[in-house]
Amino acid sequence: MKKDLILRIYAYAVCAILLFVGLIFVIEGTGGIVKIAAPALTMNQRDWASIASFQSFKTDWEKTEGAPELTDEELRVRWQDKRQVALMTEKRRGAQSLIHMLIAFVWLTPLFIIHWRLARRLRPE
Repeated sequence: MKKDLILRIYAYAVCAILLFVGLIFVIEGTGGIVKIAAPALTMNQRDWASIASFQSFKTDWEKTEGAPELTDEELRVRWQDKRQVALMTEKRRGAQSLIHMLIAFVWLTPLFIIHWRLARRLRPE
């Protein structure tokens, strides 16, 4: 009887831990969805400030030591390219977060079911 109680406590503890870990991955996955939908909102401030506007990009470019002199048109092409790459990178990070969440649930779900059934089976009638 005492062995069953200890095993039941273990099973419920594992279930609680798995729920907590699952919640963390749901939060990460939700963040991933936001990154995919609105990457400009989730970029860190420093990265966003450098590509937010052409003028800020141009100012940063002119402050860079050894940067070649470019016309505004050439700079605009570089700014658009840098902006597109930065936004694509943020979307990629979001997709990775979603993949992490899915992988976690592939592992968490069977572990939770096994331990939940064990705890229910050991429950006194």
